[in-house]
Amino acid sequence: MPRTAKQYRLVPAEIPGQATRSGGLYADIVAEFVASGLNSALVELPGRKANSLNVGLRKAVKTSGASVLVKMRGGEVYLQKA
Repeated sequence: MPRTAKQYRLVPAEIPGQATRSGGLYADIVAEFVASGLNSALVELPGRKANSLNVGLRKAVKTSGASVLVKMRGGEVYLQKA
């Protein structure tokens, strides 16, 4: 049987870098806190549970490398400069 033409082809190409997010809301909160003159601050974000806020801010701090601590006390989330 004769071989038919392939319905696909492989094209040599470099894989482009992954598109990254600018960080979003939590990164903005951390950046604003770092730029402020405050040593500590309560973070209020209506519509977000304290646990979600805590986790999101911790990830943003880790990603940014900022010297900031995220603390949760009494169901509220605080940022503190380290």
